[in-house]
Amino acid sequence: MLSKAQNDLITETGPGTPGGKLLRSYWQPIATAEEMPVGGAPMPVRIMSEDLVLFRDDQDRLGLIGQFCPHRGTDLSYGRVENGGLRCLYWSAP
Repeated sequence: MLSKAQNDLITETGPGTPGGKLLRSYWQPIATAEEMPVGGAPMPVRIMSEDLVLFRDDQDRLGLIGQFCPHRGTDLSYGRVENGGLRCLYWSAP
């Protein structure tokens, strides 16, 4: 039987953990193509203890970024897809 420390070592997948470092070395499936149609809304996802936003841009490319905007800390799953990326609802161009 594993001790709690041994179990944590092989099962925790958050940033900075040995398991997380190992799993981040490989591709991880997080959604199917049908879940991300062209023109569809950004989708919040949680994988390996991280909150992210998956989106398809206006050129049909997939993107995956952190869930919260560094500008205002708002949830980017409510953002707008434009100019090849995802824009915070509160950002406005000068």
